[in-house]
Amino acid sequence: MSFVPADGDRAPCFADIHEAFGIQKYHLRPDRINWVCSDNASPAWPRGYPMNIAEPQKKKYLRACPLFEGLQNDVITRLASRAHGVFLPRGKVLFHQGDPSNGLYVVCSGLVRVSITDEEGHVLTLALPEIGTPLGELALVKPYPRSATVSALEDSLLLHLETTTMVELLDEKSALASHLIDFLSQRLRQSNDILHDLAFASLKQRLLHKLAELGCQHGELRKDVLDLRRKFSQNALAEMLGVTREAVNKQLKLLQKHGLIVMQDGIIQVQRPAEILRNFPES
Repeated sequence: MSFVPADGDRAPCFADIHEAFGIQKYHLRPDRINWVCSDNASPAWPRGYPMNIAEPQKKKYLRACPLFEGLQNDVITRLASRAHGVFLPRGKVLFHQGDPSNGLYVVCSGLVRVSITDEEGHVLTLALPEIGTPLGELALVKPYPRSATVSALEDSLLLHLETTTMVELLDEKSALASHLIDFLSQRLRQSNDILHDLAFASLKQRLLHKLAELGCQHGELRKDVLDLRRKFSQNALAEMLGVTREAVNKQLKLLQKHGLIVMQDGIIQVQRPAEILRNFPES
């Protein structure tokens, strides 16, 4: 499928995509995209739609990724030349838990969810990665199947780097290999922190900390109030904490009663977030 400008001059924009695919709204920046969708794209393709992104914007996205932070310009330029843009509409799955690995993705815009599912269908949300977060970095160590499912909660834009591209650069650039080791070490520490919280923190503490974390990653701090800026359902919060919706509902009511959070048009505002993070049990 290809988008052809009606006037012969105008490049297709996100509105064209949304009209063609029946998508109702979008949150991305059409002024930063030069061309949308390639000839082999199809509305039936379930894993997102290819997008051509200008090289300077690719470099900006890559530099925002901690895996590539501080790398020399020639490495970033080479990565950008091999990176492919992917538009993932809300509700679409980028890859499923257990899928073969096909490289690394970088979150550029929107909101995606990383989750795992057990044999009975219970879902646990591992993360809602902030902009710049790499996804699928384990594939660079060994081509294991995907360890989690990544899906779009909002229309999202990502960069994709194939495994072969990354392996070639890892062989050539020791700085990139060092960055990867550091990042994987951080991920391991985060996993240890999650286990620590499950073992020693109360549900109230875990919920407060999760709300503060979501606010730091996706919200806005105004004076001493952390506005999450997005609506997170009780079911979504329950899936992040591995508990029932009813348990989250009870704790949210208690947090509101004690003045620790405020609900504004369905959006949670965390009061005194610095104090919450400071008092959270350390691992």
